[in-house]
Amino acid sequence: MDGPIVVLGAGGFLGRHVVAALREQARAVRCPGRADDLLLLTPADWDDLLRGCGGVVNAAGRTAGPEETLEAANVRLLNAALDGAARLHVPLVTFASAAEYGRTPEGHASQETDEPRPLSAYGQSKLRATQALQRAVQQGRVRAAALRLTNPLGEGVGEHTLPGRAARELRQAAQLRLDSVRFGPLGARRDFVDARDAARAALHLLDRLQASATQELPDVINVGSGEARPVRDLITELAARLGYGGAVLEDAPGSPRSSDVPYQRADLTRLHATGFRARHSFGDSLRRLTDRPVLT
Repeated sequence: MDGPIVVLGAGGFLGRHVVAALREQARAVRCPGRADDLLLLTPADWDDLLRGCGGVVNAAGRTAGPEETLEAANVRLLNAALDGAARLHVPLVTFASAAEYGRTPEGHASQETDEPRPLSAYGQSKLRATQALQRAVQQGRVRAAALRLTNPLGEGVGEHTLPGRAARELRQAAQLRLDSVRFGPLGARRDFVDARDAARAALHLLDRLQASATQELPDVINVGSGEARPVRDLITELAARLGYGGAVLEDAPGSPRSSDVPYQRADLTRLHATGFRARHSFGDSLRRLTDRPVLT
């Protein structure tokens, strides 16, 4: 189906990368208002928004906040988008989260068939959203896929994330010539993926859904690098790129997530089976992050 791609959450970190990828491909894009405004849309409003479009990418959502806020931004909004996509017969992809898996054994690459056991309110809300999408697909109402995304890196990453906060603090430390910067324990291992590759994966999978009148893709697909990298590597390389030569201390209070989920790595078998391959390395992601401003 021809027509512009509707990007929900186009003003956010991931949404901006999706819009940039569409423009790089010289494809039309339709960017509605903020997520809070989308929650006020009636079914008729959704029909007007989606009519004539070629598909939907849902990059909207919240990672923190009260449970009711997470429910609205991560579950209710997706349900409304799914209903609209079903009525207008357009495909949809949404960014789900590897937080849905919860704690995984050391060395285990999370597979989409693993039983999800999210530990955080955020992960639980994202799982409810993914399950709603799976029900809609299984009922034959809509062609859709949830992309279980690991930790995205790149231009515009927010200061509420460890990479964003670390980049800001290390840049300031270099400018002020501080002797040391304090972080919590950095031994956790994470799967980092370039946000540009995450955006490319979303469009690649949307195109696959567009190309068929039936659901030929799995309804849940991991998106990541497939590598578990020590968070310490992230901090060390950021410090080097930002010109900070002081000590990096690990004596600050740690985040609950690091202790709850010390290891994360995505199995990419399903993603690779679609013909998708990442283009950007970990170094590319950090270069983009340090060369461009961090969003507050």
